[in-house]
Amino acid sequence: MTSVTDLTGLVPNVQANYGAGQVAFNVRGIGTNEFSANFDSPVALNVDEVYLSKNFMSGLLLFDIDRVEALKGPQGTLFGRNATGGTVNFFTRGPTDTLAAGGTVSYDNYETIRAEAYISGPLGGGLSARLSGMVVDQNKGFYRNLTLGRREGIEKKWALRGQIKWTDGVTTALLSLTGGEQRGELQPYEGVGIFTPASLAAGAPAFCAPYLNGTVRGDSTGCVRGTDGGIPGDNDPYTSTNNLAHKVRNKSQGATLRVEHDFGSSALTSVTSYQFARRRQLEDSDGSPVSTVDVAYDNRIRQISQEIRLSSNGSGPWSYVLGGYYEHDSYRNGDYLIVGAGAAAGSYSPFTQKVDALAAFFHNNVELTETLGLVAGVRYSREKVSFNGGTFAGTGLTAFPFRPTTIVATLSFADTSRKDDDATFKAGVEWKPRLSSDFVDKLLVYANISTGFRSGSFNGEFAGSQSALTSLSPEKITAYEAGFKSTLADRSLQFNASVFHYTFTDGFINVDSATSPVPLTINAAGISSYGVEAELQWRPVRQLTISMGGGWLDSTIDSDVTVGGNSLKGKRTIQSPRWTYNVQGTFTQPIGGDLSLLLSADANWRSSQFYEVTNSINSREPGYWVVNGRVGISGPDDRWTLALFGKNLTKTVYRTYVNELPDFGWILNVYGQPRTYGLSASFKL
Repeated sequence: MTSVTDLTGLVPNVQANYGAGQVAFNVRGIGTNEFSANFDSPVALNVDEVYLSKNFMSGLLLFDIDRVEALKGPQGTLFGRNATGGTVNFFTRGPTDTLAAGGTVSYDNYETIRAEAYISGPLGGGLSARLSGMVVDQNKGFYRNLTLGRREGIEKKWALRGQIKWTDGVTTALLSLTGGEQRGELQPYEGVGIFTPASLAAGAPAFCAPYLNGTVRGDSTGCVRGTDGGIPGDNDPYTSTNNLAHKVRNKSQGATLRVEHDFGSSALTSVTSYQFARRRQLEDSDGSPVSTVDVAYDNRIRQISQEIRLSSNGSGPWSYVLGGYYEHDSYRNGDYLIVGAGAAAGSYSPFTQKVDALAAFFHNNVELTETLGLVAGVRYSREKVSFNGGTFAGTGLTAFPFRPTTIVATLSFADTSRKDDDATFKAGVEWKPRLSSDFVDKLLVYANISTGFRSGSFNGEFAGSQSALTSLSPEKITAYEAGFKSTLADRSLQFNASVFHYTFTDGFINVDSATSPVPLTINAAGISSYGVEAELQWRPVRQLTISMGGGWLDSTIDSDVTVGGNSLKGKRTIQSPRWTYNVQGTFTQPIGGDLSLLLSADANWRSSQFYEVTNSINSREPGYWVVNGRVGISGPDDRWTLALFGKNLTKTVYRTYVNELPDFGWILNVYGQPRTYGLSASFKL
């Protein structure tokens, strides 16, 4: 994997919502595509047990990865911050007791160099250390900008992680320091026109026929954008016409201290963390060669967290985790919606938001008999969110990061706070029957019910009136799940399956507004999700491993919420295809001379889905496949590998994001990565 979004092709019913340079997960129909960076995601993201509260914090941390866990449903009785939709945990590799070094470098057809390297080993006196880093240097963008006459959408970033570990066999302390920077460009928008030229010229814009029947594309005859008055498009999704490049200048730094003391029958774990992230981005929000609407994002977060857990060693009939969690966030927003390059009044949203989250949790597993066990956990969360600032009408334009030079009016302002608290729980039963089957080695049957909570927040981004600056109530979820996990055929086959039902209240959803090209967040959604999932891993022979997974999902809005005169009741939630399927295979075959042939391929398919909560016909993305492959040769003991790789081998064209704005006269599309191929090499000492 080279990005966090690659995970979605490996796990059923997991999607990635992409918007304005932010990536948030959608699990089993629960997720958002929020533009405002001050909201926490309902699907938590943790790196080395540290919760990252804002979606833009992860871009420079995900390298030298050891493993990934995708936990579905409400979380919070075992560790960390509470989450309603699920948790995705990334664990990085740590210091080793023996000297080790290695790296990977690749080069592809878009002149992209991706490299990771590490060195790790003992220092003496119970000390060991690891230094790892990554760099991405792309010199040929995926997109051809017809206005600027150059390529755009290049990725450039670097990051380092230093770790030092000390242990005396009873107490272990690990200090990790990270830092990195990203300077490049975001993917541009394809701006698709939806008005007829004649109606636009007459000053009474009317929709063109392809827009009304859902077939509008960039080159649709008789369809023009409301901003540029008729710049012709084309049928190539990887061209753009914006007059401003989508700049990125992101930065992150962090420090984490993990201390664990072994008492024999239990262990005490402390995780202390400081994280800083800054996001500065500029996007051409109308996707046209005319400076109509642009958005400059300027966000900064400083996060301090402390977690303490006391856990049993799991050797008896009762195992437990008892813990406490505290987090303080200091978030600063300075986003500016620029109109006419600053000539006309735009919207400037400077505000600060502070969060103090405190929680205590207790989780139990009790073996009633040798085959029957109970699971029970509870969490109490108390959170305070403070908001100070608002939205102002401003004109003029300063240098990057962009600000208005003159404030002409106050559109909304608040200096307020809200407190939310809730007790959530998990309860379940596990059955491990004794088996005499020659085919079934192990079987676990389970059923549980759990609840989750996400604290309220404030909708302060580009709030054009005092009534638009709203306080959002907490989200709450109740989840029911049952299933089984099995090991079969002399441990050569694993097969797991589950069914689930979620009821979600007061969910945050994004809706379009006639006053803003940026979707606004409202707090009114009741959501029901039903689904089935199955996963299989099979190793028929030592050289071959096959894994696959599939899911069916029915996730709809229950609330009778009205947006643009249309009710959302019964609409499917965004990015929730009814069917998902993935398959991966790896084959290794010795070919003599201590060399081995490596073959691997993976494919994932998802059925049609909607990118707008209104389920408009133009936001519907048809089902599609993405296929990747790799062939290579490895040396003795896998000390080195040389491989050819390809991504999106079938050249599938698919959208990853849609922002439909009929009041402004356009649809903005972002597309998935085109076919890429290249050469990679790796080594280890």
